[in-house]
Amino acid sequence: AASKIVFTNGSQDPWRHASKQKSSEDMPSYIIKCSNCGHGTDLRGCPQLPFRIEGDSSNCTSPEAVNIVRKQIVKNIDLWLSQCHEPTRTW
Repeated sequence: AASKIVFTNGSQDPWRHASKQKSSEDMPSYIIKCSNCGHGTDLRGCPQLPFRIEGDSSNCTSPEAVNIVRKQIVKNIDLWLSQCHEPTRTW
């Protein structure tokens, strides 16, 4: 089974109820709370025209909420990468 998966959901994401809601050490779950945080907010920011590929969070009603979750995601991934070890070869 897979582990070390991050689940993020916008508070207005219609899919959030089908996603993991409860966090665990290997599978954290974050909900970004703002009135226009929908599906994919952690990656692309909130609705914006013209679309900006870098994921601008300034259009979110709570850009700080998006940025906090993004930092938590990076922290989790950094931790997991630091725990990686080179495989031991037994030749």
